[in-house]
Amino acid sequence: MIKQLSRYSVHRLAVAGLVLVAAAYSLLNVSSRLLAEGFPPMTQVYLRISFGALILMALFRKHLRWKRIITMPARDFLILLSMGIIGYSIAVYFSTLAAINAKLINVTVIFASVPFFSYLYAFFVLKKPLNGKLIALLITSLIGITMVATKSFVPHLTVFGKGEWFALLATATMAWFYVGRKLLSTHLNTHEITISVMTIAAISGFLIAILRGETISVSAFTNPHVLLGLVIGTGMNILVNPLEIFAFNHLDAVIGTQVLLLDNVFALLFGYVMYHEMVGVPEMIGGIIIVSSVFVANRYLHEII
Repeated sequence: MIKQLSRYSVHRLAVAGLVLVAAAYSLLNVSSRLLAEGFPPMTQVYLRISFGALILMALFRKHLRWKRIITMPARDFLILLSMGIIGYSIAVYFSTLAAINAKLINVTVIFASVPFFSYLYAFFVLKKPLNGKLIALLITSLIGITMVATKSFVPHLTVFGKGEWFALLATATMAWFYVGRKLLSTHLNTHEITISVMTIAAISGFLIAILRGETISVSAFTNPHVLLGLVIGTGMNILVNPLEIFAFNHLDAVIGTQVLLLDNVFALLFGYVMYHEMVGVPEMIGGIIIVSSVFVANRYLHEII
């Protein structure tokens, strides 16, 4: 009886952890808007990731085997390099631009379709089998995306919102992160992979910011909104990874993924309360189509990817 109660309690804690993660994903978009008051897009990206990586290094220090990291196979290093650059720093950069230029709920519902992009990568890179049901759900999801992005029941690509384009690019690039994770060997543990990817993302973000001519304004650190954004961005980066690891260790992957869809609810709430963002009928229906498609597809995706 005690053992069953214990399992039930852990299960509830895991679900609660993923609810917090869902809220954290929405708060990261709020953080992007706050940080935009003082920093250019890629600069705020590498600052958030750098601070998060340093704090996680301290928290994970007992789980990090630096010799294993230094001696990782060349194939793993190249995969981590692509995950850090494409699936993290560039993906977060596009996500930041999306949060600045589109409604929070629009960014979130479009980003909910990331599993479909992961499936496409898995099909082309991992040679996973073609699934007719997933293709149908993918097409349905894309219809929902165009409705959200164009705010119309009869979507036209010519009026596709700027922020929504960035959200779609963020979705496509972030999906590579999850597929890359599947390609890695067992040489590194989860904590070592996390730190390695975040370090690569921070360094690549810094180099891209330099190439873009972005600079840091010291006076930005005196702006309360910017400081709040930095705290939220860093804190959420620290919170998300450990909670996801814990939750998915105690929950079925499908159930866990479904719980994370709650980030759409939080995005709608934060957008309305903090920015008075209103959602039109076409956007609402498009969002429901996207989330419903992902909800149904998760059952098949976890069997394939």
